[in-house]
Amino acid sequence: MSVTAVLTTTLVPFASVVSTATVAIWTKRLDAKSKREERIHALVLDYEKRAGEDKKAALKNLISATLRVKRGAEPRAGIEVTEETTGQRRVDALRELYEFRGRLGLDDGIAELMIYASAPVRELTELVLDEWDRQFREHGYSLTQLDACKRQLVKTAADAPPDDLAILSGEEKWDELKQEENLWLQRLGDVSNLDVDALVDLCKQVLRAAHTDLRGGYGIATE
Repeated sequence: MSVTAVLTTTLVPFASVVSTATVAIWTKRLDAKSKREERIHALVLDYEKRAGEDKKAALKNLISATLRVKRGAEPRAGIEVTEETTGQRRVDALRELYEFRGRLGLDDGIAELMIYASAPVRELTELVLDEWDRQFREHGYSLTQLDACKRQLVKTAADAPPDDLAILSGEEKWDELKQEENLWLQRLGDVSNLDVDALVDLCKQVLRAAHTDLRGGYGIATE
């Protein structure tokens, strides 16, 4: 048998087998790569979905909390604007502003909002939080006393005494605490220089930005 015949009958089938095996290996590698990319893509989609839901919840909390502050600071319809009515607006605004951080979920909720919200929302929310910080620094003692009243009110409500005498006593205690709470709020309104009109305007800006972000108007949040 000639050398050519040997090469034809031996090497050609061998090369064919090697080629087939190589193709099979590369096919498996491509399949594995494709599946890996599909898994990564699925994980990314799942993260984006969860992030979108968390962002929506954070923005809804912000809208709700801001509406409460805005309503507290707004002038009352049909009521003449006087020094006294402006003072009452300041009291009501401080009451709602005091609760603002809590309604956002305190530090954890605020951090979540700052992670997911778009830049305009974050910047405007920071302005509201700055006002909260300023009021607390200037009137920390009054706010601390107010907080103590609120804790006692919650405890009184939770006790829920069963007998009539205890109920009467609980109601009297509740009334006393509410009066004390109102006195501290009134004191805050008297000493605070909170600009209620500017606060209303700021709240409107926050609400517009939050609604825009909720509808995807700012695109993906960036640093």
